[in-house]
Amino acid sequence: MSIPVFKPSIRRRDMHSVLSCLVTDVIGPASLAQELVHTVAGDFSHAGGFAFREHTRGIWAVMQALDLEAKDQVVLSPLAPGAYRHALAETGVQPVFADVHEADACMDAQSVRDALEREGEGVKALFVHAPLGRVPHLEALGECSLPVVLDLGEAVGSLWGEDLAGSSCDFLIIPLEMDGIVTAGGGTLVLARDKKGLAALAQAVSSLTPDAFLPDLNASLGLVQWKEFPSDLADRRQISEAYTQALMKGKHRTLVDGEEPATSVQYSWPVVLSSPVAEVRRYARKKGVETQTAFSDRVIEGYPDGEEFCPRGLSLMMNTVLFPLYPTLGKSNVQLVSRVLSTLP
Repeated sequence: MSIPVFKPSIRRRDMHSVLSCLVTDVIGPASLAQELVHTVAGDFSHAGGFAFREHTRGIWAVMQALDLEAKDQVVLSPLAPGAYRHALAETGVQPVFADVHEADACMDAQSVRDALEREGEGVKALFVHAPLGRVPHLEALGECSLPVVLDLGEAVGSLWGEDLAGSSCDFLIIPLEMDGIVTAGGGTLVLARDKKGLAALAQAVSSLTPDAFLPDLNASLGLVQWKEFPSDLADRRQISEAYTQALMKGKHRTLVDGEEPATSVQYSWPVVLSSPVAEVRRYARKKGVETQTAFSDRVIEGYPDGEEFCPRGLSLMMNTVLFPLYPTLGKSNVQLVSRVLSTLP
């Protein structure tokens, strides 16, 4: 059996919380979802927020809280998840694309400035994506004098200096999907930094029906995962170090960590290839290791007119694949993946 790229890190003890929720007969949106929001918001020193069933609905809620209207513009990385494409289509908000650094796939502050100069005063907010555990230079992006929204789904646990990355951002979007560092089996948290933002967010979601929000059944898993995931980060880092040594024996590279003072986390293991992607994936699969393209279903796919401004992002989309990296991988599997990485064609 091949080693999968992602495997939810759900342990038996995590399920006790879920079972306890089941026996209460309350599995819809209720107190546990509120507790999850309160716990995570407290760790980021944010005022509060809401837990949604879907990533797209969380993005939509932030756009509403920012009072964005159809034809307003927001700056986006071309590598932001496809959920942004759906939220943009629903709201009529228009994307303005800023390219990424080739070394770490993070949004380039100079490209953001170029985009603002190109588009003028129509740009109302900056939606920042933290790709594959790497953290963009938040201070440089904050100098653009726009509300900053950070999507931290792939970089939960990363730091900016001594604080959790995103603590200074106006809004945080934290997906809790099955392939995440922290999972609730699905769903997305949206947090507002201050009371003004929280009030705007509350007003934005006041007309939503209960099925838009995260059920307690999912929140119960999210709660225990949030409390325990920091202990897994060291395991992820140790596996990453083994992979780094292995990859150095070949001709390919991985993404570097974000710029100081950022401390990245290992969401998965990206390899930027200098050989045809199909050839490398076929070789890995033959050796019993599954891979997948790192940047499939990205927002830029719905806006081909923006591709001319994002050559580095498009290059990474075409040439980056993910190899398995998660805490439950096991020593023998780590050794197998390392051997494959060191011998890639």
